[in-house]
Amino acid sequence: MRVKLETLLPELAGKRVLFLGKGKRMSDEDIALFLDQVGAERASEEEDPDLGLVVLGRLLNPLEEAYSDRKAREGVPVVTLEELERHYAATIDPEALVGSLALFANRERIIDLLGNSAISDDLFCRILRFYDWQGEGPFENDENRDVAGRVVARFYPDIEKNHNIQYSPVGPFLVAAHSSDPRLLEAMAEIPDYEVSQRSTDEWMPRRLHESLLINPALPEEVLERFGREGDLRKVGFVAAHPNLGESGQRKLAGRSEAWIDEGLARNPNLSPTLRAKIGSSGDPRVRSAFLEHQRVCGETIDAVVRKGEERELEALGANRYLEEETALMLARREEPALLRALAGNESLSQAVYRVLEAGKRADVLRVLAANPAVEPALLERLTRIRDKEVYRALAANPSMPESHLRNFARIKDRDIRMALAGNPSTPIEILLGYQTDGELSRILKRNEAFGEYIRRNLGM
Repeated sequence: MRVKLETLLPELAGKRVLFLGKGKRMSDEDIALFLDQVGAERASEEEDPDLGLVVLGRLLNPLEEAYSDRKAREGVPVVTLEELERHYAATIDPEALVGSLALFANRERIIDLLGNSAISDDLFCRILRFYDWQGEGPFENDENRDVAGRVVARFYPDIEKNHNIQYSPVGPFLVAAHSSDPRLLEAMAEIPDYEVSQRSTDEWMPRRLHESLLINPALPEEVLERFGREGDLRKVGFVAAHPNLGESGQRKLAGRSEAWIDEGLARNPNLSPTLRAKIGSSGDPRVRSAFLEHQRVCGETIDAVVRKGEERELEALGANRYLEEETALMLARREEPALLRALAGNESLSQAVYRVLEAGKRADVLRVLAANPAVEPALLERLTRIRDKEVYRALAANPSMPESHLRNFARIKDRDIRMALAGNPSTPIEILLGYQTDGELSRILKRNEAFGEYIRRNLGM
């Protein structure tokens, strides 16, 4: 008979428990711990006397199924292994388990424990720290791939909506970048590093798992310091850019006088005031530009950049998200093309600044404005009156574009505009549905989150 496991436990003392089937995830060590807890022994064969419980694994052969049915009719309680795993996970002493793993980190047992969905996230992360990756990446052997997949299945948001990512190299990469759980991030720092292909040419876009961890603002400072001690210069640059790096750590890195590290410090939103002068006046143009783009800069510095008129520095200044409206309006009235384009793409400015840029009627600036999702719909609508294909294409890709205009763009028989619409989450769904039969557009649709959500919700895919 099928009963709740919890009601049976007081009656199992002195009896035997028979485990049937294959595909178990509880290790022999954990089964033994459970039996010790309830005072029972493991049955060695089906006809053992004093049988108090039958536990059914995930894969039963016909003879085992017939046997369990017969025992149930005879009044012997029958439960599933999943029930036993849930109970074990809910009642286990985490400190005792972690202590036993510290003494003997049985790899197979750890894999079994990580597969138990009833274990808390905190305990999962503690167990993960004991897993031996054997110096191989998470996708270099079946066991590592299985463990990496369990990390993604547990911590990737909305995994039910995107099953394919569980065993993709992108899965751990995204979890590392976005998880807010410090224990998980500490455990993931133990995973051997591996590379993920990156379309972007931006050198500060993470390309490896550890770099993905290093852009996560929740990464604990002690993990940062560990990466900072490594010899990988690229990683150390990401450490320098991390907001959790304390002043002492920043000063140590600044003392290395490496341009890449200094550029990382220039990107750090919590750059120490004691380092601002050194980094801001760096002799390396990339460091100075990074400082002008990512730090709050005073009026005196802005005036000096404007007087100097160096294109790269003006462009960096125009992209600065801390610009005050008065300063941005002053810059928007200048004639430097690179500066104006940077301002047009800056999503942190006021609508007054965008209107001044629009009034300049520069085609290159209007194209950038048309792609900026922070620009108000009224201005975007005015841009539709400009007969310029690049403006149309940018507007068709802009998620802030009013729906009526997106419908109008869909009537234009232009390949580039249709590709822009296919990737826009604001494009009406009936238009996107019409693109499914086009191979190239269909591939773009797969990256459109709004379309993917519609398909999952309405078609169950």
